[in-house]
Amino acid sequence: MIAAAAVLATAAGCGSDADEPALDETRTTALSVLTGWDEIYPDASGTAEMSIGEGTRVDLAVADLEPNTDYTAHVHDAACDHEPPGGEHWTADPDEGESEANEIHLAFRTNDRGIGEAFANSDLVADDRARSVVVHTSASDALMEHMSSDRILCGDFDR
Repeated sequence: MIAAAAVLATAAGCGSDADEPALDETRTTALSVLTGWDEIYPDASGTAEMSIGEGTRVDLAVADLEPNTDYTAHVHDAACDHEPPGGEHWTADPDEGESEANEIHLAFRTNDRGIGEAFANSDLVADDRARSVVVHTSASDALMEHMSSDRILCGDFDR
């Protein structure tokens, strides 16, 4: 967890102020490994920060996942204790349904130590329905055949 926080702190410090939206609110979370996956990745963890203003920026850092592996993460519309954990993908316009243009997606690849980081700058403005962030494994992950869900990590944003 400390490594993930250090990576997030480093990633958050990159870039210029010109790239940042006007800040109205910041929400943070610590991600925990979900049931089932905790047997495979018992030490997996992460942190996320969502900064909301004229748009939304999400910074994500994870540790102790499978090395050299692709993952995706999304902002979700329910808490991690919901079934399924995190609920559905948060959508800016619920009437439009799920699509890349209507959601906040992050994609990343872990390094040879299982550490990964990502950020997304979006024109979409996350509202109170944006409750959590969920890290998903790839559908091609061989471990998926033994699991009931592709959701590895989840964290509820503070409010």
